[in-house]
Amino acid sequence: MSLVATLPTGVLPGGRFADWSPRRVAYAVCDVDGTLVGPQDLASTEVVAAIARAQAAGVRVGFATGRMRDAVGALSDQLGAVGPHLLHNGAEVRADGETIASWTLQPDQVDSLLALAGQRDDTYVEVYTESGFHVSAWDERGRPHWEILRAQPTSVLGRAADLGGAAVLKATFPVFDPAGVDAVVAGINAAGLLAGAAGSPRTPGLVYINATHPDADKGRALVRAAEHLGVSLSAVAAVGDATNDLSMLTIAGTAIAMGQAPDVVRSAAHLVVPDVDTHGVAVALDAIVGWQARHPEA
Repeated sequence: MSLVATLPTGVLPGGRFADWSPRRVAYAVCDVDGTLVGPQDLASTEVVAAIARAQAAGVRVGFATGRMRDAVGALSDQLGAVGPHLLHNGAEVRADGETIASWTLQPDQVDSLLALAGQRDDTYVEVYTESGFHVSAWDERGRPHWEILRAQPTSVLGRAADLGGAAVLKATFPVFDPAGVDAVVAGINAAGLLAGAAGSPRTPGLVYINATHPDADKGRALVRAAEHLGVSLSAVAAVGDATNDLSMLTIAGTAIAMGQAPDVVRSAAHLVVPDVDTHGVAVALDAIVGWQARHPEA
């Protein structure tokens, strides 16, 4: 019997299926927007139940998101996922309520991002500290994003020095015209930072470009989280739907793309599950539980 024929219902081969075999998973990390949640504010009951089943089977479940910790509090309470969790697009790793790793931006880099935002009318920049965020301009077009974050900007920021030395974990450019994405990415790269594009089903048509330390992405954060748990990457599963998930999909022993993911993400995954509207991440977690039973070895 072929390996394809043994896949659970709803699970399909991805672009790297030939490099994968069913295995025991110790830690599963799931993207948030477009994976754990769709257009709704919180996860579906199907997803919450699947996380509970996975953790009961001995799989630690965490989430990976571009959001700040304050913006996932309600979701974290609902999911009951034990983590570790990857925040700020990988710039912060949290475990058991503590930050175990972080990669921060330098003041001159923040100033470069503020200058970039000031040159454009199709975006502004949000600058994130450990708690809360500041903006380069009070742009009401960004309010739908603030509603997702469940917070409004703390202040309009003119220069990094106005932060009083507070560490900056990430900056985000909400881009209102997709035609401007490439230019914003180029500006972020010119500042010596890493650019990662993402979207949210709650704000269709809006592209978020995250700017992080060049050593900070979801993949590097996943490595640090796995080290913290003492598990190998071969025993890690990652589930995502966007290009900013590629860094973790390419290193996880089991890489799973959501059904609505673009071709580049599906090609980087071992497996593909249904889309977010049909609770694809629940299908993924239940498949992982099935492999636990059949592959009890560590």
